[in-house]
Amino acid sequence: MGSQGQQRGYAQQLGLAAFGLSLITDMPPPGAWEARPLREPSLQIRSVTAQTIEHSWSGFEGMGWEGVIDGAPFVVERGRAGDYRFVHGTRAVHHLSADASVLQCAPSDPADPSWWRVVLDSVLFTVALLQGYEALHAGAIATPDGVIAITAASGGGKSTLLSELLGRGLELMADDVLVLESQGAEAPLAHPAAPLMTVPATRIPTLKEADPSETGEASPPEAGDAGPPETISSIDDERWIAVPVHPEPLPLQALVVLDRQPGLQLSLHQIQDPLAPLMGSLMNFPRTPERQQTRFDLASVLASKTALWRLTADLSVPPDILADTLLAGNQ
Repeated sequence: MGSQGQQRGYAQQLGLAAFGLSLITDMPPPGAWEARPLREPSLQIRSVTAQTIEHSWSGFEGMGWEGVIDGAPFVVERGRAGDYRFVHGTRAVHHLSADASVLQCAPSDPADPSWWRVVLDSVLFTVALLQGYEALHAGAIATPDGVIAITAASGGGKSTLLSELLGRGLELMADDVLVLESQGAEAPLAHPAAPLMTVPATRIPTLKEADPSETGEASPPEAGDAGPPETISSIDDERWIAVPVHPEPLPLQALVVLDRQPGLQLSLHQIQDPLAPLMGSLMNFPRTPERQQTRFDLASVLASKTALWRLTADLSVPPDILADTLLAGNQ
């Protein structure tokens, strides 16, 4: 094979990666992506028409799960043939083949990048769960010692705390859902999510690229002051932005439950009875007795192999103080 043929063969072995999946797509998704060597499981993402999905869909058998995303209902339906359909209001419909290897996407407005938000988050982590991974409803950062996951109630300040930690030079692992791969009795591997995140607009200035002098990396001669990350779309007072993620899976080092309420004292303390909050944070899908047992087993491993903390604070405590407290407890 000549050099050009070798280059073509090598190019065919590269793709995108998120949630433990290799992605092969005919449409460039938004985000700070880097090509990665392909690995299994892989997922082909194709742009099709709604009529094509209608013909592919085997018919409704049961409900997978449902919620509201960006103000529109999001429904995951299981088909009679084992396939899945994802319906996001009138904005888009997607179809996953029964073997979870091909995802067809039919947005109502393909030119609007916001339809990717559901695909690169809720759809992909659902595919990962169907492929046998587990997942925590948590954002996460990569540290030299492993991954620190942060979970909180909606509006609890998780995104603000994540942006503060990223502004200090730590790398993003996941914005909202952290996919885990069981390692038996050892701490599970956490896989990087899509290289995107949603943050309050006021936090954008904190997310400029870290100064190389702070991270210890050499600065290229042509490098100048880094600007803010690319904004893909705006959602009320939040911004969906492109943020690089750590390139490889890492062991889960700690899970921090962030609890901010009026009158709470600033405190970071270990959770004494961790199984209940762990089971509450693990994604409960697919809903089968076998998967429920798998999740319980994983929660038991997490309780014994990772640090489990509760970080409490009054609503007035600024994010830099929260970050200082979290990092001091995980050194």
